[in-house]
Amino acid sequence: MWQEWLFYSVSPFTVALELWLAAIVCLSLAHRKAALALSVLGFVGLWLGSTPFVANSLVGLLERDYPALTAQATPSADAILVLGGAIGAARPPYRPNLSLTSSSTRVLHAAELYHAGKARWVVVAAGNRPEAADFQVEADAIAQFLQELGVPASAIRLERQSRNTRENAALVEPLLRTLGAKKVLLVTSAMHMPRAMRTFSVVWKSRDIELIPAVTDLRTMHGPITQPRMWLPSLDALVSVTGALKEFAGMVALAIIRDTA
Repeated sequence: MWQEWLFYSVSPFTVALELWLAAIVCLSLAHRKAALALSVLGFVGLWLGSTPFVANSLVGLLERDYPALTAQATPSADAILVLGGAIGAARPPYRPNLSLTSSSTRVLHAAELYHAGKARWVVVAAGNRPEAADFQVEADAIAQFLQELGVPASAIRLERQSRNTRENAALVEPLLRTLGAKKVLLVTSAMHMPRAMRTFSVVWKSRDIELIPAVTDLRTMHGPITQPRMWLPSLDALVSVTGALKEFAGMVALAIIRDTA
């Protein structure tokens, strides 16, 4: 799909590779000045895209609109909705057990909200992408983790088919209506919340279900920009920049879909 290509192409690493490949082509055609310019541009772009300063700037733009609240301070609702992308599902026999990721705090926060009495139901929307068809369905892995965190199986409901945020919204809506949910706490990473809220707003034509953001997994690191470490490249910063650019690209793709629908 073109959306997947868009997501992949915004990575600073991908852009740098494309610029260096273009530089090689220019060099083979004896365009040395153009080759040098493209090489330097690729290096500078990858360096900037790997710095904590740029990572904080981009991630901060995404996280600023939905402040994090403790479980106790979060409003009550009818259901807690957890989105996928939170657990490394099992893949027997190579990986017999589920594994936690940086986004697994989504599941932890959902369990905290349940134990704080904020909703009766915990609903999970998480299927597997085609390339992970032989993995444990992520919704099942999240349900397993929720039960290990003390959430009873009787309180958990699963949507096991959705592969992205748009499908999360479309496929979980009937399940929420079956539960009679009028207010839903949406649990996802703070960086993902703006795109998730916009996607649900576009997909859910009816407005009779109120969606309340319940963010977790904040990634903005605060610190003076004069600190040397803010300008030193790191893998963590590159991952954060790539993730943030993916979210912005997703919102652009959503706007295109909405305008052409």
